[in-house]
Amino acid sequence: MKSRELPIGIRAFELQGGGTTYEARVNRRNAKPMSRRFKTVLEATNWKAQADALIEGGMDPRYIVGKNRRLNPPLGTQPPSASLSGSNFEAELTVKQAVEKYLTFRQQSHNPLPANSMTDYQQVANDLGVFPVSALRNEDLANYITVLLRTPIKRDAKKQAEGKLKGSPRTYQPASVRKFIYALKIALEWNAKNGKADLNPHLFAFEKKTMPSAWAGKRDRRLFDGEEAQLYAAALSRGNFTYNESDWQAAIGFALETAMREQEITLARWVDISPSGLKMHIPASHTKTKTARTILLSQKAREILALQKERCPKGEARAFHQFPNAQALCEAFARLRERAGISDLHFHDLRHEATSRLCESGQLNMMAIMEMTGHRSLATFQGYVHLIAKGDSATLD
Repeated sequence: MKSRELPIGIRAFELQGGGTTYEARVNRRNAKPMSRRFKTVLEATNWKAQADALIEGGMDPRYIVGKNRRLNPPLGTQPPSASLSGSNFEAELTVKQAVEKYLTFRQQSHNPLPANSMTDYQQVANDLGVFPVSALRNEDLANYITVLLRTPIKRDAKKQAEGKLKGSPRTYQPASVRKFIYALKIALEWNAKNGKADLNPHLFAFEKKTMPSAWAGKRDRRLFDGEEAQLYAAALSRGNFTYNESDWQAAIGFALETAMREQEITLARWVDISPSGLKMHIPASHTKTKTARTILLSQKAREILALQKERCPKGEARAFHQFPNAQALCEAFARLRERAGISDLHFHDLRHEATSRLCESGQLNMMAIMEMTGHRSLATFQGYVHLIAKGDSATLD
């Protein structure tokens, strides 16, 4: 990669034995200049972004360690009451150890954590791992929140490093940051309750507006006129693509008819469809909330399933067999969206569009819609209430 194509603050150096190394340099006002070399542009870009975010938050960036891990520890200029190399620091229970103890307990219990929740705990264990639990202060966690809200998400950071990102990288959403902090709170308080750690009683007593609102960044993206057709047309464009127009008509169409999440769609099985073909059961293990539910299948949804059945390989249990998992579906959809020339649209936004359409149709009452979409409380459903038209039938036909 030529120097002029590299992100700002990144330089390439040719090695004597062949190959290239990339130097990331941070030169900010009121901060000592820093630089570090990495094997890849992505590692260099990530490190620079972390350092810049820490400096902006009034913190010392010298404790960014490793190449792929983001911040460890991203707190203050020195761990309070301990030194990074001091014996007390090494002897005390660390955040990483505390999280591991809690996760071990939960996985051995009768109520193990779902896989999607495990990632929240692993996030804080990676970010704050070496920090001693007893030394954590409320100010430290407030700083951590600030850094997270300014940290580019991995996908955009990678695109930026490769020079493929248009515009500024997206950062972690407030709702995601809340989940990370809540996971940390649960793990540390469990350790304290069981005598495994001394915890600052004011650790999670944040000042007003320090903790980001759960719904501050709530997306309300809906499809604009013609965008669904644009997506299908993009699937017809020439190129060696994994999925064809029929695949996308099935996945997108089914999402818009059922308001199912990407994970629920890719895991849907033929045995989950009722004998009448009018309903589909979604097992608890397939849902985000770990709560089973049953959805009504509209005529169009049933037609999509019928076509999927015709194309399904013999012995295949999954209805949407062509998509191996939710991540593959979402990543392929992102590429399709780019080919279609559509901006700021995620596959998960189709769930919001579908829920909005259900409300506007007047075919189901509010409780029936909440049952179908899996919204467990009115608080999370309230954004749709104003769309609900009068209707009390129990069918989508």
